[in-house]
Amino acid sequence: MDKKILKWNFIFQYGWVLTNIFNSILLLPLYLKNIDKDTLGIWLATGNILSWMTLADPGVGEVLQQRIAELMGRHQHAEIKKTIGSGVAASVAILIISITLGFVFYVFVGAIIDKDVSSYPHLSSALLISIISTGLMLISFSLSGINQGLHNSAQVAISSLSANFVFLIVNILGLYLGYGVLSIALANLARALFINAYNIISLSSITKRLHLQIIFERRHFQKFIRIFSFTSASKIITGLSASLEMIVLARYISPAMITIYEINKRPINITYSLIGRHSVALMPSISHSKGTGDKKSILELLDIQFRFYLYAAIFASLLFLFNYEYIITAWTGQGQYAGNQIIWLLIASFFLNLISYFMATIGYALGDIKMNSFYNIIRNLIFGVMIFFSARYYGIIGTVVVSIVFVLAGDLFFYARRLSRLGYLETIFQKSTIRKGAIIMLTAMLAGWAFREMIAQLMPVGLYFSLFIINAGIFSLFFALLILGVDSGMRIKSKELARKYVFTPLSKIKRA
Repeated sequence: MDKKILKWNFIFQYGWVLTNIFNSILLLPLYLKNIDKDTLGIWLATGNILSWMTLADPGVGEVLQQRIAELMGRHQHAEIKKTIGSGVAASVAILIISITLGFVFYVFVGAIIDKDVSSYPHLSSALLISIISTGLMLISFSLSGINQGLHNSAQVAISSLSANFVFLIVNILGLYLGYGVLSIALANLARALFINAYNIISLSSITKRLHLQIIFERRHFQKFIRIFSFTSASKIITGLSASLEMIVLARYISPAMITIYEINKRPINITYSLIGRHSVALMPSISHSKGTGDKKSILELLDIQFRFYLYAAIFASLLFLFNYEYIITAWTGQGQYAGNQIIWLLIASFFLNLISYFMATIGYALGDIKMNSFYNIIRNLIFGVMIFFSARYYGIIGTVVVSIVFVLAGDLFFYARRLSRLGYLETIFQKSTIRKGAIIMLTAMLAGWAFREMIAQLMPVGLYFSLFIINAGIFSLFFALLILGVDSGMRIKSKELARKYVFTPLSKIKRA
């Protein structure tokens, strides 16, 4: 397993999320300052409807990444050429279909949310531009998937990080010039154009270096498209059920409340993406190792990486549990916190979804695409119906409770069963790992509560940012020491990293 490629996969996945986090932290207060709250709330709700455009993409990028990486492991270059050609052809078709769908949704968007879109400043123009930028981003997913499969991870990482900075600069400039929500749409368009141009150039370079001529073969394309019979239906149903929450809520709660709910979800959603990317970063290496038949390296990788993942999920969940009000209030001001009941349910959903997502992602990387897709079709058909009734009759709390129930009753069981059949479940969920995780969670929960109460007594009321920084700092240090004390494997790994990145460079400096 190539550690350099794995390193760039992590840089790409974490870099993409971290730059998105940076952008969100910086931009959301600017949005609240420069965009009317009702307009922003409707923009967020209509954004969920336009996201239906992405349903035209049946997951081409993920499948291209998995198949090409596995074919690279088998050294089947002739098949790789045809797969890239079929992928490019499918992407062009997706672009046309998605933009067509976008314009159809645009015509009916006002009726869907029962609001007059034209009465909100710049909103109509912003939605039209978003249709184009969303279609272009779908193309970029396929191009990135091809580059990832070809182990061109460094260029994928550079293009993604650079594109996010382009988004930030254009967004701030648009807000400064008074374009309101139009600045967000223009920034999305600039990012989509940049990332596509960069990916095309880097793909052209690596295909020349590997002597891979992109071949379009009709028979191969037809075979390639059949792969998506399940993934397409799965993606469509999953996307519809996921977006249904905000759309239904938009009919029954005020636009301002939608904004508050979205603000409160944002740190959790960002952190979910950040931690979840850890498992996504493993996918190309796992698929490649599967292609070479190297099961041992996959087992070794999963053994250590799941512990990192589990501890990160526990840490983030408990940090949120004791600091979320501080985070929201320090970030956006008084009156934006949604309340403990909603936040605690969101945190529970966050943790459970992270665990199921890891199992689903690993199964996908191992080629269990059809069964994953079939489950998602059934699961999200039922989930979408339940979300509709829960949002209508029980509001925000009802939608979050439904999400938790589905993860507990369905996702965890199904993905665990699939990994067990593939022969990898016991490696991930070793008894020692679960035992250590439980000890760490319970101990850290008690300590986190004690730290919060103690610091709240010592600090003046109202200093939310200071309260968060001090509480988070103390808790983080305690959590790190707790892991080193409980998990000997993490202790050994920490010593290796310290020796490699701290002590060895320092010794070289002293000798010089």
